[in-house]
Amino acid sequence: MGQVPAFTSYLVIGDGRVARHFRRYFEFEALPFYPWSRRQNTKNELVNLSEHVSHVLLLISDRAIEPFLHENPYLLDKICVHMSGALSVGGATSVHPLMTFSDTLYELEFYRQIPFVIERDANENNALQRFLPGLRNPCFGLSTEHRVLYHALCVLAGNFTVLLWEKAFREFAGKFDLPKDVLIPYLMQTVKNLASSTAGDSVLTGPLARADFSTINKHLKVLENDPYHEVYLAFTHAFQREVHDEVSARLSQNEVTR
Repeated sequence: MGQVPAFTSYLVIGDGRVARHFRRYFEFEALPFYPWSRRQNTKNELVNLSEHVSHVLLLISDRAIEPFLHENPYLLDKICVHMSGALSVGGATSVHPLMTFSDTLYELEFYRQIPFVIERDANENNALQRFLPGLRNPCFGLSTEHRVLYHALCVLAGNFTVLLWEKAFREFAGKFDLPKDVLIPYLMQTVKNLASSTAGDSVLTGPLARADFSTINKHLKVLENDPYHEVYLAFTHAFQREVHDEVSARLSQNEVTR
């Protein structure tokens, strides 16, 4: 990719949650930027602003990124960056922030800790300074071929666990009159256990870890008419398959090395 280009300023396209967070981050870091969105600005303003920037951040929905560049091809003369975890687009590079963004804006030190996973087929020195100059975040490279699986794992770990916890909060409050707070220590300790675990060691507890299929069957019975019955069953099957594959692999390895 060569030398890091001279930085002038950013054009931040979008007015959604991620765009608001990055405008806030740039303000903290005193980085020059111009905001633009379809709702608040005109196409003429987009053309004029693009003449004064070196980098364009496409912080819009995945499905809108490629059509937007086709509609505005002059933007491709700039360093174009999008933040989709799974999408690969000609003329724009994915720099995915490995973080969840809420409606509440964060503080500077938190923003600085967010890792960025950059789309590239080989390691490149100063990659972050090429695509997001002025930021000092941790930076990692990932080849284009692995991005969809990478993002699928992010969604499994982040978004799907949110659905599970939100269901637990609702059911505890609605059926048992138990406040959300009663679950928070359990949630926080689960996160701490995961964060402190070492590679290859599981912190899984409960009936799956104990292979207590009597309890699992009771759970499935009580969830019979619940939409999450299939979720529970799918997790059980996935876990059994993963354990079986791992045990089979170890047995095969032992046979080879015996």
